Amino acid sequence: MHCSCSDPYYTEAAARDGLIAIIMSTSEALVHPFRGTEAMLGTNPISVGIPTDEQPFVLDLATSVVPMGKIKNHALRGAKIPPGWAVDADGRPTEDPVAAQQGAIAPFGGAKGYGLGLAIELLVAALAGSALSPQVHGTLDDVHPVNKGELLILVDPAAGNGTLPALTAYLRSLRLSRPLDPSQPVAVPGDGARCRRAIAMKEGIALPQPLLEQLRALEAA
Repeated sequence: MHCSCSDPYYTEAAARDGLIAIIMSTSEALVHPFRGTEAMLGTNPISVGIPTDEQPFVLDLATSVVPMGKIKNHALRGAKIPPGWAVDADGRPTEDPVAAQQGAIAPFGGAKGYGLGLAIELLVAALAGSALSPQVHGTLDDVHPVNKGELLILVDPAAGNGTLPALTAYLRSLRLSRPLDPSQPVAVPGDGARCRRAIAMKEGIALPQPLLEQLRALEAA
């Protein structure tokens, strides 16, 4: 899962203040290596915020095919997960979200996603002095202290050559470029999240019924 679900909040906030922000994070071992079947790496998300003269560029992604939260969401809804997302505890491909939680998630993009996730794993451990994913605990329960790592890098673009207008124009040209499907215009990272946030602020957040029941039970406790 995105154990640091607030990372894009902070990278966007930094970008709105005119700074470039990069946040990398580790998690408990949930992802199998390329050509492997055992959970050895975290989902190891990375978030990047870059200021422009308009809306900031905000990239937020896990280096797994999906974060663990999406698999748990499928389990709550009683839905199968798509093929290729995960393997079960025996290393066999599975579409069962419950079995997937006992196995491992696939890295996105095969060897490339595995390499990026491993690079984040090593960078965070080396620079933050934190545990490697097989030794990380406390992010999936409330019993153990959390010992995962977070690495935050902030850069003032004013130290460079001041290309914000060029960045703004380039992102605008991407959005205006010819789409494959005219009903789905080209977007850049951050656009979808801002759209969903605006809808949620207006209409609320739709929750799976089992999760809603859990929240009501907690409220009544």
